[in-house]
Amino acid sequence: MALQFVAATALILFNLTREESYAMADRLVQLGWEWRAERALEQRAGLRLIQINKEGHGLFGIGRSPSLGGSLPDAQRVQAEVLAVDRPGQASLGTKIGFRIPKLDLRGANEGALVVIGMIGENVVCFAPAPAEVTEASVAGWIAGAPCP
Repeated sequence: MALQFVAATALILFNLTREESYAMADRLVQLGWEWRAERALEQRAGLRLIQINKEGHGLFGIGRSPSLGGSLPDAQRVQAEVLAVDRPGQASLGTKIGFRIPKLDLRGANEGALVVIGMIGENVVCFAPAPAEVTEASVAGWIAGAPCP
């Protein structure tokens, strides 16, 4: 009986800390985050930000530990729709992607904003909001020369 209680409690805690998922019909590509460190980008993508949530830190704040390799300062979970890409890669036109990013690196971007990201492998390595004059119709032409620090 005690084992069943522990198992049920663990299942409840696991479900409370899971990230929100999209409907089964939506394809969600999950990417990581790394800093660019002067490396050449493999792909750029123009996105519309759908959702930004502060990442939970798990039971007792364990996920906040700087000794953990995946720890990010003030981590945010971002979900976005891919509007344009400069070449084939991890992101493809019309898909939805998710990634983690430090809040500072969001550079003030909010849900609904147009942005460019740069990717290396399965990681987002740079992020920049679009200027006000960039629209969904013009984002494809903008991403090639967009600043991506």
